[in-house]
Amino acid sequence: MRTFSRVCIRLFSSLLQAGLGRKIVRLAVLSLLLIASSAPAETRIGVLYPESTPAFQKLYQTITSGMGQATDVRVQSRVVSEKDSVDKVKSWLESGQCQVVISLGNLPAALTGPLSADLPLIYGAGALNDNNIPGVSLSSSPGKLFNLLKQLKPDVERVYVVYRPQATGWLLSAGKAAARDQGLELIATPSDDIQQAGAAFARILQQARPGKDAIWMTLDPVVPHNQMLPVLLREAWDKQLVLFSNNPLDVSKGALFALYPDYTAMGRQLAERAKKQLGRNPLSSPEASEHLNGALNTRTASHLGIVLTNQQQQSFQQFYPER
Repeated sequence: MRTFSRVCIRLFSSLLQAGLGRKIVRLAVLSLLLIASSAPAETRIGVLYPESTPAFQKLYQTITSGMGQATDVRVQSRVVSEKDSVDKVKSWLESGQCQVVISLGNLPAALTGPLSADLPLIYGAGALNDNNIPGVSLSSSPGKLFNLLKQLKPDVERVYVVYRPQATGWLLSAGKAAARDQGLELIATPSDDIQQAGAAFARILQQARPGKDAIWMTLDPVVPHNQMLPVLLREAWDKQLVLFSNNPLDVSKGALFALYPDYTAMGRQLAERAKKQLGRNPLSSPEASEHLNGALNTRTASHLGIVLTNQQQQSFQQFYPER
């Protein structure tokens, strides 16, 4: 705004020198100032992410770059090492006049807790397995997942999922609404620990109907992924069940499909949510990633009798076995 005002003053002088009347010039400049004052204010975002491997550094940088594509924001980022104190990070945020903080990855609560006491703070690039953490999760939109499920396998009627209520209750709330929209029955089994989750999956595999049921693998840590995935893949293959997830690595091992975040678009989503944190209705819980890439296992699709159209094939970014 200050820069714009200086431009208006220079414009005022130039127009006077050109011979226009003082009153006309004043009205013109006043109109420009009114337009500028009614324009949305720029939101200054400070992005923090942990010192990590080159692969993770690239991911964080991609997300941060996406934030810069949002409108009316100014983004500055900082790598946080184990040696950085809370005061040092606060000083950096103050020097940049940051209004809101985005924490990417797994920064320690000993850092983010004190920061959130001073500035609005949201999280990204993590599973966000806590109903009370505001931000954008790596978990994919249930609506997009279920829509793709019905496109690929219209005969599916029920979707099974195992979850821990205090971790991904927020995701299951969205999932129930999305399932209704697609004419699906979502059968969600709450589990408090890995033992309960393992028993729940055993019951699911006994009840699941060939060709009619699907299993949704979320990012909830209650699911004993390394132990259960081989069993689920084998049973899904034998019983003609659809297994889908958030992780393209699951697809490489035999799951039918996965949807996972487009990280540049996740950055834009995070920036928009950061602006919302300064308004009257800030986020108080996680939300799923809405802009997604897809992975498909063509061998599993063929086994399930799925024949893809050219348009469906073009909607996926990764195929397994690799072409």
